[in-house]
Parts: sequence; C-alpha cells; structure tokens
Amino acid sequence: MDNQLVSEQALLFFECLRIGVLMGVIYDVLRIFRKVIKHFDIMVHIEDLLYWVTCSCIAFSILYMHNYANIRIFAFFGIVLGASFYFLTFSVFLMSISDQLIAWGKAVIRMLLIPIKWTISLLLIPLGIINDLLIKYNIVRRDHVRYLKRQLVLKHADVRTEINIAKKSFSQKK
Repeated sequence: MDNQLVSEQALLFFECLRIGVLMGVIYDVLRIFRKVIKHFDIMVHIEDLLYWVTCSCIAFSILYMHNYANIRIFAFFGIVLGASFYFLTFSVFLMSISDQLIAWGKAVIRMLLIPIKWTISLLLIPLGIINDLLIKYNIVRRDHVRYLKRQLVLKHADVRTEINIAKKSFSQKK
C-alpha cells in the first residue's frame, strides 16, 4: 500500500513537471507571437494576466484529476521545477530558432514587396504629373475668378456712379 502511494505521488510529481514544461511552451508561443506582432504595453499586461489565469486553471484541473483535490506543496515545486528546466534548456534554443525564422520571414516579405513598391512608384509618376497640372489649373482658375469678380465690382461701381450722376443731374434740373 505504501509502495503504491509513493508511486502515485511520484507520478503526480512527474505530471507536475510536465505541467511546468507545458506552461513554459505556452509562454514561449506567446513571446513569439509578441515578436511577430508588436503589442502596446497594456496588451502585454492583459495577455500575461490571461496566461496566468489559464495556466492556473489547467494546473489545478490536472492536479484535481490526478490527486483528487489533494493539493500538495511538492506539486507546486514540481511545476516550478519543470518550468525552470524548460526555460533554462529548451526555451533558449526555441527562442533563438524563432528569432531566426522571424527575421527570415520578414526578409522574404520585404523581398516580395519590392515589385509591389516598384509598381506603385511607377503608377505615382503619372499621378504626380496630373496632380501638378491640376494645381496649375487651379491657380489659373482662381486668378481668373478673382479677375471676373474685380470686373464685376468695377462694373457695379460704374453703374452706381452713373446712377448717382443721373440723380444729381435730375435734381439740378428741378
């Protein structure tokens, strides 16, 4: 009976080591996601909070299933030990490989975008010429509208002057 209890506790400890490694893998996936897509600080905090809540739920549910809700301190020690082992060994290699893959992916995307940028720059040349012509046309149109307004004001002033002259001559005849 004691032997069976010890082997069950040993299996629980190894399960906790596995949970710790799993938590490390999940966090590395989150770190890789953050490297691919830049995050604001508040998003990092929210993601960390969700990570810890999720990992806590997973750890407690696995401990509940394997140990019938008997939470033991060595179980938490096993989780911490498993996560530490992962972060000190496999995580270093995984993150260096992911950094290289991300850099390679960004370089490939940049190379694929070169023809698109080139095409856009070629399309912008005629658009720039059209824009310059429209600006010149707008300046000419604006100057012509100003000229027409001045002519209208002057013509209106001439009409008023003629009316005033006619009034004066009419009032003098009386």
